[in-house]
Amino acid sequence: MMHWRDLLCRRRKQLLDRVGLNRGWFRELARYYRGMTQQEFWVRYTVGRMEAAKLWAQKPRRTEADYRAFYAETDYWVLRQMYYHRNDCFHFVAAAMRQAGRSGDFCEYGCGVAPITAWLHPRFSGWRYTLVDLPSPMLEFARWRLRPAGNVEAREPGLGADLPLTRDYDVIACLEVLEHVINPLEVVQHLVSRLKPGGALFVNFVDEPGGDENLLESAAQRRDTIDYLNRELRAVSPLRVSGPDVLHGHYVKRDR
Repeated sequence: MMHWRDLLCRRRKQLLDRVGLNRGWFRELARYYRGMTQQEFWVRYTVGRMEAAKLWAQKPRRTEADYRAFYAETDYWVLRQMYYHRNDCFHFVAAAMRQAGRSGDFCEYGCGVAPITAWLHPRFSGWRYTLVDLPSPMLEFARWRLRPAGNVEAREPGLGADLPLTRDYDVIACLEVLEHVINPLEVVQHLVSRLKPGGALFVNFVDEPGGDENLLESAAQRRDTIDYLNRELRAVSPLRVSGPDVLHGHYVKRDR
């Protein structure tokens, strides 16, 4: 369920978008790509989308390394994510951070271009932030856009069980990630182990297996992963194995 403030914020941005007044996302891209125009954006976006649609099948994709390489083979995902998230707000995450206090630790796991951290950072400048993603043009862009901030670090997961978090967090967001990894249960166990008592985890797990980068290996662990979350954490808004997908699950780690 969407937080009411996120819904209002999104509607406002959509109205501004229609009259050309919500262009912060594009100005950021234009700086990164050294003066790219709107026409150039749409040409690159359209061509990149067509090329990305064929990219998965152009090489054998059998191992975790093969899957990971896919995200490094084009910068289309930078353009797509910036456009896709242009109207997004994250008051639902901010509410959990506000409960934790004026300072704390936040992790955006599978960050892509870091839309959540970029939105939160000006509002919670006293927090420390960790971005996690594969080495790719998206992570390069995320590092670039948050480069002035001295309280943001970026980490890259290794293969398999070589997972990257080394400290504990008050809030973790892992959205639109689990369907793309071969070991979602292991990833979730890692996140739970790094969540502070009373800390909040926001997570989803799309049930659409076999669509190229939506991995069959991941889908095979979906039930066990969701069962683990619902067993180990207190569910504020639980994920479900069957039935309609929720926008995001919200869990809290019990005080031991």
